[in-house]
Amino acid sequence: MIRVKIKRASALTIIAILALTAGCFAPTPTRTRQDLGGEHVSFTTSDGVLLRGHLYGTGSTGVILAHMYPADQSDWTDFAQVLAAHGYQALTFDFRGFTESEGSSGTEYAGTDLLAAYQFMHTRVSRIYLAGASLGAEAAILVGAREDVAGLILISVPTSFGGIVVTDSIRHVRAPILFVTSAADPLVGGQPEILYREAVAQKSIKVYPGRAHGTAILFGPYGADLQALMLRFIADHQNKK
Repeated sequence: MIRVKIKRASALTIIAILALTAGCFAPTPTRTRQDLGGEHVSFTTSDGVLLRGHLYGTGSTGVILAHMYPADQSDWTDFAQVLAAHGYQALTFDFRGFTESEGSSGTEYAGTDLLAAYQFMHTRVSRIYLAGASLGAEAAILVGAREDVAGLILISVPTSFGGIVVTDSIRHVRAPILFVTSAADPLVGGQPEILYREAVAQKSIKVYPGRAHGTAILFGPYGADLQALMLRFIADHQNKK
């Protein structure tokens, strides 16, 4: 199971590198729909696009997991189930144009899509954490700069990607932030550290050895450590607003 995910993550990293070096975005790779478990849910963005996701667990604390490009929500399924086992309510979803969601792929709308997920969860829980990888981390910054969130987990976050620039928005985030990156990540080399320095909120950063990008870190040798790190971050800020 894990071996298959590592190969998939590596292939997606190659696609992302090609898209970046070309200065544009490759078409969203087609993924086969699979039963990811949990409760099947859907919600609509402010511009009318239907997004689909999966909700795991119960509890008064919600964690929204936003995927990277060109992956989909399935990269977060394992950790969503871990969160549910720890008493949290976890939501995964696909950005527009990806696997289960409607619409055409438009990475520049990632913030709009994540905001719709936030609004969906807002009526269900008393506090919300946002966790995102790469593009999903950019979206988390955009939403976290505007909305009341308990904390942000930003994995392999770029300063700009997919028509989004977050160097200004990061300064407006007031919730605690956990930055995570790999020392030799070929996609964002040094950019998470730039945003870490720009952030004015309570913050911490974890740099893992190697080149893994985004949720690929979860499927490599540091996956268990990253899961434990994220769980500690959420637990440590439960009663801080």
